[in-house]
Amino acid sequence: MAIFRRGHTDRDEGRTDPRLSETVAFSSEHLKILNRVLQATRGPYEVPELLELLVREIVDALGARWGTIKLRGEGEEDVARTMIRRPGLHAGTVPRAIENTAFLLVYGSREPLVVDDLTTDARFPKPEKADEGARCLVAVPIQHKGEMTGVLTLVDRREGGIFLKYHQELAMLLATEAGSLLANARLLEEVLQRRAFEKERELAETVWRRFLPSILPEVTGFALAATCNPARRIGGDYYDFICQGDGRTVIALGDVSGSGMPAALLMSNLQAMLRMSLRMHPEPERAVTLVNEHLCSTTDPQNFATLFLGMIDPATRVLTYVNAGHNPPYVLGRDGTVAELRASGIPIGFLPDAVYEAPMMSIPKGSRLLMFSDGIVEATRADGEMFGEERLLALARESEGRPPGEQIQAVMEAVESWCAGSTAYQDDRTLVILDCCAEG
Repeated sequence: MAIFRRGHTDRDEGRTDPRLSETVAFSSEHLKILNRVLQATRGPYEVPELLELLVREIVDALGARWGTIKLRGEGEEDVARTMIRRPGLHAGTVPRAIENTAFLLVYGSREPLVVDDLTTDARFPKPEKADEGARCLVAVPIQHKGEMTGVLTLVDRREGGIFLKYHQELAMLLATEAGSLLANARLLEEVLQRRAFEKERELAETVWRRFLPSILPEVTGFALAATCNPARRIGGDYYDFICQGDGRTVIALGDVSGSGMPAALLMSNLQAMLRMSLRMHPEPERAVTLVNEHLCSTTDPQNFATLFLGMIDPATRVLTYVNAGHNPPYVLGRDGTVAELRASGIPIGFLPDAVYEAPMMSIPKGSRLLMFSDGIVEATRADGEMFGEERLLALARESEGRPPGEQIQAVMEAVESWCAGSTAYQDDRTLVILDCCAEG
């Protein structure tokens, strides 16, 4: 650190260059001020709070009229993301154009900037209002480990005069420490965010798994298998089996909007409402209508769900179904035919007066009902190509005659292999197969 000796005070500015006359041994004073600022900003603090403290302490330490810290935008070049402005006592106002210009000049050059007279410097705009005048400034880069992270700008001295070499050096020293403090605060925020995210993920997964059926029902004349593999983020895939008192069985497969805990809670709300609605109205279309009305009246507009609800009657092998905006399931016949159970209504939770229809179809012996979520067909490999319905159907044909559980395993392994190494977000993958046994 440079050692200087004082020769004149600010009152001598008319006779000599004050930057040459401000020559006193400031090393101990630098350290005192630095220690005061560091003590005042001892954390842990979140980044916005730390910025406020830093600007306040630095403005006071250098006797500035106004101070500001601007940080580089996350993932963007030369874009200021955060500005913390701190006026001193009776500071008046300083136009943002001055702060913005100082930021761009220092950020571009990575060098300190000292301006003695802003009114004659063509790089800076002239104030539009009389009370927005500013005479001088010092702006220094905020860096950490050689990386430019922001700019500290100080405008005018409360005692009058211009910023001296001493102020520039002290500002540089404080900006360097500010860079380290901000880096540590950001690192702490990231750690806390990761912990909070992981805690929410674990809790969401617990809620989600608690509402998935642990035991599959026995359906006379049919074999049933189901699985759901959650993505890295817990989403809202949902399946359920509900046995009616008359021997019919309801198979529900849905995908709620969002991810994490909000999606898990919406899914649990959907399941509870669907079960209650089926007890009140066993007709699938009426039950789905009630669920839709409930979601529209109790949740925000961005909370919705696609839903396929099929009610199978083992005695007649007739499937009555409602498809509310979900991926169309397939009925695969032994003769190679494929029937697509297309949507007959919009997703639930959008419009309270939505109308749903419930068509019926026969499930012949030896055929299979294949239900899935979009996480299966939209699984994306490294080159961006999706798995798609055609590959899913081809796998289903190849596994014909095998137990439903083995068929599901073959599909899941193929999808996992397909998107191995991909960095694209992978959604939850849910697959349900109802096999109408050829025997019995």
